[in-house]
Amino acid sequence: MKRITLRVKAAPALRIDARTLLPATLAPLSESEVARLPLWHGTERIALADLFDVHMHATPEAEPSIAFEGDLQRFDRIGCAMDGGSIVVDGSVGDLAGVQMSAGTLTVSGNCGDFVACEMAGGRIEIGGHSGDFAAAALPGSMDGMRGGTLIVRGHAGERLGDRMRRGTALVFGDAGAFAASRMVAGTIGIAGNVGEHLAYGMRRGSLILPGMRHLPETDRFVEIRAEVSVFWRLVARSLAREGGAFGELVRRTPRRLAGDISVDGRGELLVAG
Repeated sequence: MKRITLRVKAAPALRIDARTLLPATLAPLSESEVARLPLWHGTERIALADLFDVHMHATPEAEPSIAFEGDLQRFDRIGCAMDGGSIVVDGSVGDLAGVQMSAGTLTVSGNCGDFVACEMAGGRIEIGGHSGDFAAAALPGSMDGMRGGTLIVRGHAGERLGDRMRRGTALVFGDAGAFAASRMVAGTIGIAGNVGEHLAYGMRRGSLILPGMRHLPETDRFVEIRAEVSVFWRLVARSLAREGGAFGELVRRTPRRLAGDISVDGRGELLVAG
């Protein structure tokens, strides 16, 4: 199968919509055809070769892949609606990375902008640095956030992490901003570091795991309960342990369990394992 390497020549003056640069889309094309692909640069259509050096070679991998090299902070929608294959970015990316992705893998060594993994339905996204606001959340005007798959953020996450999340797993190894897990409907969110204000505001269902939290921020919207959760906890802890870090230690801890958000008759849970 093909591996396509796209090396950035220079950062564009305006933002670029990169939603068409998907493994399944580029794999059937020749190197010259990829170089001629049109991209929008503001209101102007330019050729892909104006921005990237293109190189293609065969690999033993079963699925096609794209490797981006360079600063892609002005490139939005990397991996948008991807349904297979893999994308590896050696650098940072712009907004809406992996939005509405259903399969495949997206790996970013640097940071990403806002709205990463929004409405994601499957596959895996891993961000080596920090993410912006609304990670794994709903797009503006939509009622549903992340719907499946896995999002890993090795650094910090911005505000509204997992807003309206319905399914899937989102793990943050650093801190998260205000309104994390707000209006969450289902799924699993883990935050290893500190959290901002209004944690799990309007949460209805789902699980929010806080492995490093020794003192939960004051909230009257959650109540501690004593229900037996050992079987469920072992299953979740083993599932998350493969990601390592603070989540690799969960199997050896016994969590406190709080239920809420009771202000909306919510049945979600905070599992505090600090």
